[in-house]
Amino acid sequence: MLEKKLVTLVCAAGILACGACFLPPLPQHRPQPPQVQLDLQGVQSIRVEVTNNSEPHHLDPSELAQAVANSINWRTGETGVTAHVQKEAGDAVLAIAVLSEMATPGPILANGGTVRWTFDVKTSASLTKLNGQTIWHSSEAYSRFSRRFAATDQADVWKDPMLQSWLATSLSQRLVYRMFYVF
Repeated sequence: MLEKKLVTLVCAAGILACGACFLPPLPQHRPQPPQVQLDLQGVQSIRVEVTNNSEPHHLDPSELAQAVANSINWRTGETGVTAHVQKEAGDAVLAIAVLSEMATPGPILANGGTVRWTFDVKTSASLTKLNGQTIWHSSEAYSRFSRRFAATDQADVWKDPMLQSWLATSLSQRLVYRMFYVF
């Protein structure tokens, strides 16, 4: 028994002596975030305003505005800019208009009877400094998202509480990415 413990101890010491624990750390390759393409000189804070001009008015403008502000604030380390939804905040205003919103059902899927819904949202947006200078503008940009829902009726899908949050977050991430990185 003592021999087995000594052999184990000698083997462990041999492994340590050969450098298993003293190897240099493995390099970590994190992808570099894309460079911000937008000239934000003089802008430290953005006020986000959203209006829903679509006929059905399904998307909640206040929820979308908060999601856009959160998406901008998530990138503050890269951009140096924060966002708010209060009326008095901001060196610039990001005005977003939802022009249309549509949900289209796909076939009923065999796994649990869910339906893959496709959501098409058309927006226009502009980022303007308080002096009136337009920094960025996107007109009639289409965004398409898909997700499974149990509901088979369009009215029931739009009433789903998870849809509003998911769609606002998805749309905000795409819009903010396009604003900062695609230009």
